[in-house]
Amino acid sequence: MKYLVLSLIVLAAGGTSAAAEEWHPFARSQNNVFMADVDSIVVNGDTTTVLAATAPRAGDAGDYSHTVETYEIQCGTSKWRTAGMVEYGPDGAEIGRYPEEGAAWEDVRPNTSPAFIKAIVCDGVRAQPPIWATVRAFIDAGRN
Repeated sequence: MKYLVLSLIVLAAGGTSAAAEEWHPFARSQNNVFMADVDSIVVNGDTTTVLAATAPRAGDAGDYSHTVETYEIQCGTSKWRTAGMVEYGPDGAEIGRYPEEGAAWEDVRPNTSPAFIKAIVCDGVRAQPPIWATVRAFIDAGRN
């Protein structure tokens, strides 16, 4: 019996899928769409982290250029900072990593990306569909 239980534990651990993604658009400009991956939200003490992507609203089909930035939010004090950014090229492969460790905490100001992100991670605000499984899916669907 103990071997059966051990086998089931090993099987369950090995059968977990990779982390899911669920990109919710939170803002649009003339040139870009800004999305937060709600499945990347992690709370660690008084700091919550989330990934936010910036993707162009126009571009050639199959051009997967975009950036993903790690935001840190302190819900209780309404402060934010970035922990770095990853840049992806036209083929969707990582082309640059720009860490930003120890950045100063800034106040969240109304109607800014950090304010929209704070609403997502602290207040549970979610976008109305469509939402996207990946940034690539957003681009493939026509960037709307």
